[in-house]
Amino acid sequence: MDTVAANAPVVVGIDGSATSYAAVSWAAREARLHGCSLHIVSALGAPTPYGDGIRLPPSYFADRDRAVHTHLDEAAAIARTTRTTTAAPEIATAILEGPARPALLDTSKSARMIVVGSRGLGQITAALAGSVAVALATHAHCPVVVIRGQSGQTSGHGDVVVGVDGTDNSRPAVAAAFEEAALRGAALTAVHTWSPFTLSTAFDDQLDLPWDEVEVAERAVLAESLAGWTERYPETPVTRDVVRGNSAEELRERSADAELLVIGSHGRGGFAGMLIGSTSTVLLHSATCPLMIVRS
Repeated sequence: MDTVAANAPVVVGIDGSATSYAAVSWAAREARLHGCSLHIVSALGAPTPYGDGIRLPPSYFADRDRAVHTHLDEAAAIARTTRTTTAAPEIATAILEGPARPALLDTSKSARMIVVGSRGLGQITAALAGSVAVALATHAHCPVVVIRGQSGQTSGHGDVVVGVDGTDNSRPAVAAAFEEAALRGAALTAVHTWSPFTLSTAFDDQLDLPWDEVEVAERAVLAESLAGWTERYPETPVTRDVVRGNSAEELRERSADAELLVIGSHGRGGFAGMLIGSTSTVLLHSATCPLMIVRS
């Protein structure tokens, strides 16, 4: 997070869906917390929805453009009326050329973070995150926040929860989580999970391992991952939880009461060049609080 330009905005992508407007509400408060501007963007989509060989009447494009402008106006109104205790951010709106996924990925190069709803107008079911959210989580150049449901409101009383796996991939997530907790005046819960089935000795005739000693070692992994950050943010209360179990299931349960869940893009099970891991994928589709994915 330290490498973000001082004037980098919080960007929120909208498409007129209820979840995208919820994302606007959350992003407006986030921009105010960071003291930066809020950029609300919407993509025009493909030149035609049926392929390059199909000619559409001019009214189609006029109606499309009118709808996009209406969506942006509604989103800006939501941002201006979002309740907060800090100064209102500067709000800018923009129409992006082309389909949403490549347009938002390009925009992410200069953003502090990019916020989207979990699904848009084109999604069949509310159960799964949409293709835009998945693409951003996989390829964006900045942290991505995915808002589920039709409300960007959070209780304001929950912890910021961060998943820590002890690898380099989780370090940016830890940094982001401390910053977000400090900005909110919230406590931070750092969760480190481990499973005997992930250990290299799980299948080598040494199944009767000293699990107490393994847990002590895993606690040391978590402590090392947090080293330096607790000193940098001394006023942020930190709870350290080491849990034997499945990371995705544990973090999904924690998301029910969390203000924000922060994770890296992939963890110790990922292979070189992997863009998003299994835990990130599961949480992208199931976390019930705002989910921030921070790629290394």
